[in-house]
Amino acid sequence: MELVRENIILNRHMGREKSQLLLEGDIIVPEAKPDIVSVLKTGARVSISKITAGSGRIGFSGKMRIDVLYTANSGEISVHSLSAQAFIDDFINMEGIEPHMWVDLTAELANVDYRIVNDRKLNYRAVIDITADAWEKRDFDAVKSIDGLGAAQQKNAFFTMSNMVAKQMEHFTVRDEITLPPSKPAISELLQVSVDIANKDVRLADGRVDVSGNLIISPLYKSSEEEALIEFADFELPFSGSLDVGIANSQAFGDVNLSISDFIVDLVADADGNNKILGIETTISADIKISESQQMDILEDAYCIDQHLDITAENMEYQRLICRNRNQFNLKETVQLSGAPEILQILQVSGTARIEDTRVIDDKVVVEGLLEADILFVANSDTDPIFNYTAHLPIRQTIETKGAVMGMEAQIAHGIDQISFNMLGGNEVELRFNLNFDTLIQEAVSTKFIQEIEFSPLDKEVFDALPSMVILAAEKGDSLWSVAKKYNADLEELAKINNLEVSDNLFLGQKLLVVKKVSEE
Repeated sequence: MELVRENIILNRHMGREKSQLLLEGDIIVPEAKPDIVSVLKTGARVSISKITAGSGRIGFSGKMRIDVLYTANSGEISVHSLSAQAFIDDFINMEGIEPHMWVDLTAELANVDYRIVNDRKLNYRAVIDITADAWEKRDFDAVKSIDGLGAAQQKNAFFTMSNMVAKQMEHFTVRDEITLPPSKPAISELLQVSVDIANKDVRLADGRVDVSGNLIISPLYKSSEEEALIEFADFELPFSGSLDVGIANSQAFGDVNLSISDFIVDLVADADGNNKILGIETTISADIKISESQQMDILEDAYCIDQHLDITAENMEYQRLICRNRNQFNLKETVQLSGAPEILQILQVSGTARIEDTRVIDDKVVVEGLLEADILFVANSDTDPIFNYTAHLPIRQTIETKGAVMGMEAQIAHGIDQISFNMLGGNEVELRFNLNFDTLIQEAVSTKFIQEIEFSPLDKEVFDALPSMVILAAEKGDSLWSVAKKYNADLEELAKINNLEVSDNLFLGQKLLVVKKVSEE
């Protein structure tokens, strides 16, 4: 008899660690800009561009971009902007991790506070939530079958496992120009430009990952007209990229997290000499995970009528894919701007969605969180002609996830694809946000992998001690195969004697007649 082996590759989750990172510093007003009177609106974005595994820790680097709108002269429309960057270079400790392992790390802003130190200095203090995961790729040979042993004396396990086969971070750059529509005046000063990703699409081909989507670009600026009014515009700029991932193929599936790593905006004059063109250069980071589903057929257990089998096996966990899908959810809310001045014109609405709780129930995932919406508008007020109002909208969405049960863990990536608004009155606004959820549910399953079997003659005393014939009552967990192995019986003969099929299930207390099988050799 010979052992037939199959190479198995498993991802072993080494652990998860969470920590918080504190960033603080000062933003100094450049000499060319006026003094700060009050902070109108603030925003911050964290991007991680490099993640590396080391001995006992995960290193990471990136930056936080900070944007501030402020008023310079109370009672007038005098709005200016400040921008700064805080660089990140840190690590998080994780026991057992080594440089060859795959690592993943997410950084999410938990809170950002700003304080005016004086009319030329602004202090910021940011708290960033860090979550790190690590996996070890385990490669070993498992016994698939025993050549020369009857099939009835071998019990095989059939299952499908999902394995991450590649993980890497890539970056690509999108360069293009956008032109203000004819109805919009030219730009005298750019106040703020937000760049976000929407409508992401990922396709795998042999050796590469193709990604596409839209860059949502929203400039806020002062016009070149005499009154220097605040203007805004929204653009959608399609992009696509092809990233080399040697192990990717059309039969695998990819989880690709796209994020804005950096962007540069330049003013470009049109043919008439007016600043109505924006040159955009955006660096996009792609955190790529490639996984494959593999059908497995391995030996679970075996016995031999005329030999003793000494089986060496190890219980190990593998991931079983339960569900993966992409959903969209329209969040619509009417907001009363209590305590704010009357709205004359809405300039811009922006939002940040945070998931605070995820619960898996049968065939569903319940997601709860909060969307922070900033409404920037021209106000009917002499003291606050430009005003920013922040509204907090609850998120509660139920996602269909067939096969999911309570106790499983859901991984959900989310984003905002589209924002729209409608002014209903002087202090009432209807907000609409199109949210997307990429949901992945996997179950950690433990199974026994047989790695070695040694054959030896049966112990005659032990064999002779077994009764030649016995009538027994099936116990919990018994099967015809387990009974045949226990009493060294031929499975097919056992089924025939008891008027059963080999595949029949036994019920608790079912009576069976068992006859010991003696090899003719």
